Amino acid sequence: MRIIRLSFFLIFLIGISPRLTAQQLVQIKDGEGIDLGLYLEYFIDESNSLKVEEATGQTYETSNAKILNLANLPFNVWIRFDLQSQTKDEIYLTVDNALLEEIEVYSITDGEIDKTFEGGALRPFHERSIQSENFLMKLPITEGMTSSIYLKVNSKFPLLLPMDIATPPALSKNYQEHNLFWGLYAGTLLFAFLYNLFVFFSVREKRYLYYILYILGSVIFYMGLQGYSFQYLWPNHPILNIRLGFLISLTNIIITIFSMSFLRITKKSKVMYYFGVGTIVAYTLIGIINFTPAYSLGLGLAQLLSLITCIYFITVAVISFFRGIQSAKYYLIGWTIFLVLVSVYILTINGVITGNFFTTHSIFIGHMSEVLLLSFALADQINILKKENETNQKRIILQLEENEKLQLKVTQELEEKVIQRTAEVVREKNEAEYQRKRSDELLLNILPAETAEELKNTGKAKAKHISEVTVIFADIQDFTKLSENLSPSDLVKEINECFSVFDKIMEKYNVEKIKTIGDSYMAAGGLPKPNKTHAKDVINAALEIQEYLLEYKKKKLLKGENPFEMRIGIHTGPVVAGIVGIKKFAYDIWGDTVNLASRMESSGEIGKVNISEATYNHVKDDFNCIYRGKIEAKNKGDIDMYFVEKK
Repeated sequence: MRIIRLSFFLIFLIGISPRLTAQQLVQIKDGEGIDLGLYLEYFIDESNSLKVEEATGQTYETSNAKILNLANLPFNVWIRFDLQSQTKDEIYLTVDNALLEEIEVYSITDGEIDKTFEGGALRPFHERSIQSENFLMKLPITEGMTSSIYLKVNSKFPLLLPMDIATPPALSKNYQEHNLFWGLYAGTLLFAFLYNLFVFFSVREKRYLYYILYILGSVIFYMGLQGYSFQYLWPNHPILNIRLGFLISLTNIIITIFSMSFLRITKKSKVMYYFGVGTIVAYTLIGIINFTPAYSLGLGLAQLLSLITCIYFITVAVISFFRGIQSAKYYLIGWTIFLVLVSVYILTINGVITGNFFTTHSIFIGHMSEVLLLSFALADQINILKKENETNQKRIILQLEENEKLQLKVTQELEEKVIQRTAEVVREKNEAEYQRKRSDELLLNILPAETAEELKNTGKAKAKHISEVTVIFADIQDFTKLSENLSPSDLVKEINECFSVFDKIMEKYNVEKIKTIGDSYMAAGGLPKPNKTHAKDVINAALEIQEYLLEYKKKKLLKGENPFEMRIGIHTGPVVAGIVGIKKFAYDIWGDTVNLASRMESSGEIGKVNISEATYNHVKDDFNCIYRGKIEAKNKGDIDMYFVEKK
């Protein structure tokens, strides 16, 4: 009896040991501040309905990063950590994500639950007990107490959650560092704004106005990500917090117009010009989405299109630089830096890169660099434009002189070319007639006669849905290994020998060869003209191929050579048949029937013909069919399969 009790006790300890060891106790002392990332545990409430009493009994996962990053989730997330106070100081919890739409904080001490904080980005700013751009709250814990802290958060924006606890001295230090960075950011952007505003009033150039508006819009957006715009610009209108996607769309429209003007992208550069116009239209549509319930999708699309736009800007800058626009070098450097750092930021908020101070602030660092470098580019362009005007005047004069000389030379050359061209036209006419006859022959060689005739008469061939065909796939076993022992010419010779025999067998049984793909051979019965014997025809062809390969194997082995061996798979069902492409026409078939036929081949065996249940139902009275059972096929689940033999 004691042994049984001891066994149950050991099992109990093993069962609870993960919960005992997974959660680390956070101990905070006088003057300390602690980053909570590695101490956190989280649970994703997919029901979005759990209360704190229910959340405490769930199984939590442990964070393995200094900054907890759950990317985009449509569910409530419960986060917890255990805290012991070893200080007489007050303890403050900071959650540095200003776009959390809902956040609730609970402290549980000796089984008693205390709701410490309730708020979110969709509530007026004045409701916050501590007026901070992020979520800052005082925890009701005194010296010697040990409490479990639970947070419930929800947002349609990425759940990047830098969290820390701190005593007032540490909190003050953290805010000094935090405010130092944002002071540097705001100061840099303010300098660039005022500088370009001064230049605009001096030269009255539209591109400076576009750039000033871009700086203004981007600053409001980026400060909005951190909560400053909410705190200082629209504290009583929290709904604007979820419209940041519209702001980034508007800002990107302005910078696109600026870039096209700055880099002189006109309709002459068709691809670059219309791509730019296309991005403006796309941003307009995304901006509209941000006023719908799918605003989080709008922000995500805006971020994705921002990356594409950055690449577009860099590409256009490179082209413009090599076209002689020297000021494009600053533009190129600025946007390259920005693209790299924006990519780091987006990968961070989507959980690909581990979050730290640099990665979570990389977009703002990149924005500062880009704004400064574009300001240099604008300043440099004024001087460059003056020099370009002088150079262009000289070039025009020289060009006029060269044109006069060229005109005389071209007139003489044109007369000679007329004579030559007349003779060429006669030769080309004869060649065209020969090529027409040759193309007719080639067309009949690669397309079914019915399809070839339709293509010649109408210039196109319509794709057709054929309700029932039988598709065959044959594949050489260990082709790579066999090919290593053959020279390229011998390898092609062997494949050609086998596939030529296959072609004759297919023709014998009225089966249409579709194509060869490397060492695979594909054909289909019942097309282009449907018939009722397609399944039987294809299986007869398949069995004859295996008979040929058996004789072929014997001959190869007598010579001491390695023969080709094949798996053959067959499936019956509907397909769409037609011509692919506008060059190198190829008659092909599509549909799940083709995929299943391929799975029949890959699930078969050497020397066997493996068929599906659909094919079996057509030929079960004509052949011996051996049921293999349900065989798992890649991406198709378990499928009934049969080996087929002659009666």
